[in-house]
Amino acid sequence: MEENKYLSAAIFAAKEAGSMLMGQLESASSKDDLSNPSVKQDKDSELLILKILKEKFPNHGFLGEEFGEKNPIAEYKWIIDPIDGTNNYTGGRDSFSVSIGLENNKEIVLGVVYLPKRDELFYATKGNGAFLNEKQIKVSDRESNLESIVTYSTYPGEEEKTKILNDKILASFPKVKCFGFSDKKNLDETFGRGSMAAEFCYLACGRIDGLIRLKQKPWDVAAGSIIAKEAGAYMNNLEGKECSVYEGDYVAANPKLLDNIDKVIFD
Repeated sequence: MEENKYLSAAIFAAKEAGSMLMGQLESASSKDDLSNPSVKQDKDSELLILKILKEKFPNHGFLGEEFGEKNPIAEYKWIIDPIDGTNNYTGGRDSFSVSIGLENNKEIVLGVVYLPKRDELFYATKGNGAFLNEKQIKVSDRESNLESIVTYSTYPGEEEKTKILNDKILASFPKVKCFGFSDKKNLDETFGRGSMAAEFCYLACGRIDGLIRLKQKPWDVAAGSIIAKEAGAYMNNLEGKECSVYEGDYVAANPKLLDNIDKVIFD
């Protein structure tokens, strides 16, 4: 099948980049602020992924965090985050990943997310389910606000604008994992400052039950969103409508919990 060619290439590229990142982990350090971290390895990883995919698919388009968009009118476009969760990478935490999505005529049809420190490979293609290291995965069926684990992150500088939403989420979900960048006291050892690709994958396999993320970029969302959807998650924006990977604000969960989250947001 055509999609297997694309999936195999994406998996190979993600694992090659992950291996490189692990080899340079001890020397990685971020010189920028927490809201916009950047390390040499971000660029190295993206260049490696681009080299692999361009050799196989020279007519495809590319959109990456580090080097922007190339061949934007192509039928197929690879959307790449070379290190999703750079703060976690430089901090030595598990939840950083290499994220590679494939868009065909404006629709995400494939996603690969590799967490090299955990050696966990998540992947999905449209209509074929979601997998973790070749085992099919599904979202949880938890729907209770009191029991569900929801990850939530605002964005630096947005805290005042989102205060009402923050208060609603904190009051309604006792097990919330809150990754606002101003919160330095309660840094979760596993999630650190968050990684949307990893969170989508944790949602897909039931480690968390929902996520709420603001001000994200397409490369944060593309691969992880199809993995979560193929595992049974639904995703919408803060207005309760279906959304694309280019919108920025996202709410995702299993269908029953998503209804509950929407009620909290719109109450």
